[in-house]
Amino acid sequence: MNLLKGSFVIVLTLISFASFSQEGELLTTVPTKKKEFVKSEPLVINTINWFENTPLDQDIEKRKIVAANLIAWVTNSPTVTITFNSNVMPFTEKNNVLLVVFLGGWTKYALQNSYSKDEIKGSLAGLKSVIKFYQANKSLTKDEQMDKLIELDTNNKLEAWVAEQLAKK
Repeated sequence: MNLLKGSFVIVLTLISFASFSQEGELLTTVPTKKKEFVKSEPLVINTINWFENTPLDQDIEKRKIVAANLIAWVTNSPTVTITFNSNVMPFTEKNNVLLVVFLGGWTKYALQNSYSKDEIKGSLAGLKSVIKFYQANKSLTKDEQMDKLIELDTNNKLEAWVAEQLAKK
């Protein structure tokens, strides 16, 4: 009975440890060579997940550092290409933190899909990350544009809207 009880305690400890370290190790330095960028991709995914899942009012200083590292990684990456189109980012005026969330969503999509350069799918992934973050962080400024994006997503019309907006170039 003691063996069973001890095993149960170990399992609970491991589960609770895993839940506290969901995001894993974060990106702390920006690589300089293509090989280093590729090697750092799992850290980038962890960093994006941390940024998206950590409430806006927690770890404020760490959030600034994480955002700077992520922006620097994407800006210098030889493998990931992101196109910013203001037509699909109407939310940046009221809540500029959402720009980093958008960047993260697109980057994660590109890394998980063979460095995809598909502008529609990348924008869609970025917007879905933004929607998730906006809904989870009630302290963000209320934004009618975000409410419209949420409605489009709820009605499975977001991808068509993205394609329409990108066609306006």
